[in-house]
Amino acid sequence: MDFGEQIKSIRKKENLTQEQFAMKLNVSRQAVSKWEQGAGYPEVEKLLVLSNRLNISLDSLMAAEIAGESS
Repeated sequence: MDFGEQIKSIRKKENLTQEQFAMKLNVSRQAVSKWEQGAGYPEVEKLLVLSNRLNISLDSLMAAEIAGESS
């Protein structure tokens, strides 16, 4: 599962709208939408916040992207 799919899955599992999820992470709804569509990634600082607030390791969050780089 790529980064965007993971973010969307986590958000839906928590029963949050993009707006609510964005507020939880202190980002815009547009940023969440962009991430979920695979049109971009959060800044490093936001990745750390995501990892911490969602209780998921950075390795797990970025696994598909890391695997894609090594192919």
